[in-house]
Amino acid sequence: MEKKKILIVDDDKVLLEIAKDVLVGEGYSVFTSDQSLGTSQNVAKIKPHLIIMDVNMPGLRGDKICKILKESTINKEMKIMLHSIKDDDELRRLVAESEADDFLKKSSDPKKLIEKVKSLLK
Repeated sequence: MEKKKILIVDDDKVLLEIAKDVLVGEGYSVFTSDQSLGTSQNVAKIKPHLIIMDVNMPGLRGDKICKILKESTINKEMKIMLHSIKDDDELRRLVAESEADDFLKKSSDPKKLIEKVKSLLK
């Protein structure tokens, strides 16, 4: 069976590596990018099943990229999860506006990340 592909976009390089290690350990194929620009090209090339998108990115914000990707025809099956330190109410609003599939508040608990990813990719 093909491994599920995940693209993580976050300007925090330490967080990128931690999340990648956690998800690779769960059997996913993980790709990372520390910049928001070029995300559409990465999506077209990688064809991820899930994107974990940081909201506060330099250049183009993650929620704006999510909206662009959801309105495109690149991959209708792809899920997008916003990832941020913002509070839950703000994240719920951004999910609704950007058409994201879910959100995860940034924390140091890898179990929460694994739970959300498994839930979105089932």
